[in-house]
Amino acid sequence: MAPRLKTYAAEIDGVHEWIVAAPNQKAALDAFGVRQNLFAQGFAKLVADPVLERAAAASPGVPLRRDKGSKGAFAAGPAGAETWAAALKAAPKRAKAPSRKALDAAQAAVDALDSQEAAERAPLEARRAALEREARTVEAEFTKRRAKLDAALARAKAAYRDAGGR
Repeated sequence: MAPRLKTYAAEIDGVHEWIVAAPNQKAALDAFGVRQNLFAQGFAKLVADPVLERAAAASPGVPLRRDKGSKGAFAAGPAGAETWAAALKAAPKRAKAPSRKALDAAQAAVDALDSQEAAERAPLEARRAALEREARTVEAEFTKRRAKLDAALARAKAAYRDAGGR
């Protein structure tokens, strides 16, 4: 006589809802490919939903899954990913973290060039500032001298006109 099958549901991976028809909890865990007791941890339970029972009973001992929260039909995982453990192994592996070595080297080269530019510009900026001060001094001196000469020229023109010149 075949053992009576019960339907068990589990949320193992946070992405799918899983169900299986199995005679007991241990058989359900074996079918899911899980070693830890999901029932004791609250991640698995016995279900009495007729829709889930019919779906699981159609493929006894085969874990079926659907996207978590969906109302779609449960189905077996793709070949090679029939159990949760196999699905986990079949999932694409995360690439190892990229190396920052090249990025850090490039940043160091840019920082070094910026430092070199600042070092070479500093004396040029000091010379430019000195030249600008010198230019302002010369301009002020010529402006002062020009003002005196313009005043002398204006007096000379007035004197010339006063003397009858045109």
